[in-house]
Amino acid sequence: MANDTGLAGERRMANDTGLEYRQRAVHGKNQDARHTFGERKYLKEATVIVNVENVSEVRAVDIIKAVTDKCGYGKILALRPRQGKEYELTMEKEETCDELTEGLLIKGVNCEIKKLQNRDYVVSFMHLPVYLADEEILNKLEVWGVSPISKIKRRVYPGTSIEDGTRYVKARFPKEVASLPYSTKMETAEGPQYFRVMHSHQVKTCRLCMSPDHVVKDCPEFKCYKCEERGHFARNCNAVMCPDCNLVLNKCECWMEGEEEEGRAAGGQAGA
Repeated sequence: MANDTGLAGERRMANDTGLEYRQRAVHGKNQDARHTFGERKYLKEATVIVNVENVSEVRAVDIIKAVTDKCGYGKILALRPRQGKEYELTMEKEETCDELTEGLLIKGVNCEIKKLQNRDYVVSFMHLPVYLADEEILNKLEVWGVSPISKIKRRVYPGTSIEDGTRYVKARFPKEVASLPYSTKMETAEGPQYFRVMHSHQVKTCRLCMSPDHVVKDCPEFKCYKCEERGHFARNCNAVMCPDCNLVLNKCECWMEGEEEEGRAAGGQAGA
C-alpha cells in the first residue's frame, strides 16, 4: 500500500509539474534524509501570506512550483492553508521573502504577497507648525533609518479644508528599528520645540540611538552638554560653575588667564 501511495503521489506530481519538478522532488527527499526537521529554524520574519483569490482552482503544488521557479529549489519550509483564499508560506531565510513581496505569478496570475510581520506603518507628526517644510520630516525619517513609501499628507478638520497641523506618512521600518521615539525636536519660529510622534506598535525608545533597551539618560552616547558627564540632563547638572565666565570648571579658562597675568607680573619683577 505504501509503495502504491508513493507511486501515485509521484504520478500526480509528474502530471502537475512535469518530469523536471519530480526529479527535483526526489533530490529533495535525499536532502531531507540528511537534514532532520529538528535542525530547521522556523522564523515568523521569514513567513509571508500568499493571496490567491484571483486564481481559479489553485492547489498547494501550484504555489510551491511558482515559488520554486522564482526563488530556486529547496527554499520552502512550509505552506499551510489559511481562512479564505490565502496560504501562509515559510521560507528558509527572511531575505528570500523579499524576492516575493513584489508579487508571485501563479498559473499566469500575479498574486499579492505580504509579510506576516508587516513593517509598514503610518507615522504621524502631531500638530506641527504648518509653515515647516516637508523636508524637515523627511530628514527626521532618514536619520531614524526608516524609508517613506508615500507622500506626506496634511490632516484637516472634518468637513473643512482647514489644517490642524498634523502630518502623516507611510514608512517602511527595517528590522533594526523597533520603534520611533515618542517625540522629536523641530526648529520653529519661536525656537526649538518637541512634538509628538505616533505610529502602530510604538514602544519607548532612546531618542539618541533608537534602542528600546534604555532611555536617553542611560544611553552610552548621552552626555550633559554643560559638564560632558553621563547620567543627567543639563537642567539637572550640579557641576560647580565659574562665577566669572559661568562655565563649569573643567571648561573654564579663567584660571589660565590668572596664571598668565601672574607670570607676566613675576617676569616684570625679575627684570627690575
